[in-house]
Amino acid sequence: MVVAQAVIAISSFRPFADSPEVARNQARAFESWLDVFDSVLYFGSPEPCLSAPCVTFVEAPPFPPIRLLMLAATLAREPACLLNADIVLTHYARDYFRGTLIRNLAATSFRLEFDPLTFDLRSAKRKDNGLDVFIAKPAVWRRCWRECPQEFRIGHPVWDSWLYMWMQGHCGGKFVDLSPGKFVFHPKHSRP
Repeated sequence: MVVAQAVIAISSFRPFADSPEVARNQARAFESWLDVFDSVLYFGSPEPCLSAPCVTFVEAPPFPPIRLLMLAATLAREPACLLNADIVLTHYARDYFRGTLIRNLAATSFRLEFDPLTFDLRSAKRKDNGLDVFIAKPAVWRRCWRECPQEFRIGHPVWDSWLYMWMQGHCGGKFVDLSPGKFVFHPKHSRP
């Protein structure tokens, strides 16, 4: 019998005081994560609306580099998922993540965009090539961390394309696209 591993979420977030829209989107995402991850590591000053017994905050400058998040993933004992703070996951993401990593090294998923005012996930559609979720075993993060450009930030372009290509090149057939599961959702932003 294979025992499912724990999975940790690693992200950074924008302060809730920046915008009510940002606060709503990040709080909604966080609530969805509680059914998926065993623990959450946030880079940023403690935010009461993102607090729970399973959450740890690490002080960091705004928009910390992806490389810093990867470094945390290298130190984890369990697989780690790097994801944008406004990504909503369905509860069955937990089974997808755990099941996938039994036989594979890493995985990602394209996101489906939803209207944050209606929160109708059934009507969500893929609008772009955004990949806001990457999950991998610690050994993969260790190798990737060494090569990741310092300028990459969550919420900024290019990092996800680079990471997709890196994982595809280094993990080969052990890098899985979980998009058919349709469990990764991103709120449509009212502004860029």
